[in-house]
Amino acid sequence: MLTESLARTFSVFVTLVAMLNPIEAAAAFATLTEGRPLGDQERIALRASIVAGITLIVFAFIGEALLKALGVEIGAFKIAGGLLLLKVGFNMVFAEKTDRQTAGEAKAVAPQSDPSVFPLAIPIITGPGALTASVALVFPSAPHRFLNAGIFVAVAVVVVFITYLFMRASERLTMWFGETGIDAVSRVVGIIVASIAVQLVVNGIAALTNLKI
Repeated sequence: MLTESLARTFSVFVTLVAMLNPIEAAAAFATLTEGRPLGDQERIALRASIVAGITLIVFAFIGEALLKALGVEIGAFKIAGGLLLLKVGFNMVFAEKTDRQTAGEAKAVAPQSDPSVFPLAIPIITGPGALTASVALVFPSAPHRFLNAGIFVAVAVVVVFITYLFMRASERLTMWFGETGIDAVSRVVGIIVASIAVQLVVNGIAALTNLKI
């Protein structure tokens, strides 16, 4: 049981890190808060992290109820979400546009306003891909539902906190990695996202056909 819980925790952690992508969030944060006082940057990072975390967790729990109300099986949702994530993963690997806004696009939309909620928290940190994956991560199967839900909440808080720390250190991270480094990391993350997407499709098929894979 302990080994299974640790494996589940690690799987959720890797998935959320890949989907929230703290390095990409830090790069966007550096662009959106360029020239602002350090106090403002700290408040924006904190507010964005709180909003992103609440959005991710709340959607993860209400998503299943919403699906039931619509008469959609969780297996079908996993397949649909997996296919959408697969497209996101391919786009990241081949450096094409994804469902996330780039930092430049976000700054062009609202250069003078508070960017903490939009576009930083949503959709840069918690984009459609992260929200889709969250529903599948909370209740992946009938056994140990409450344990899985607890693991998800705990890991989500940790990953959002890591994202907050990355945003606070965004200037140094951007300096260390540079555009080339950030692009390379995004491509690696894209491969991970594609792998997660394939697994979601497999799990969805298994759920719909009552097969144990």
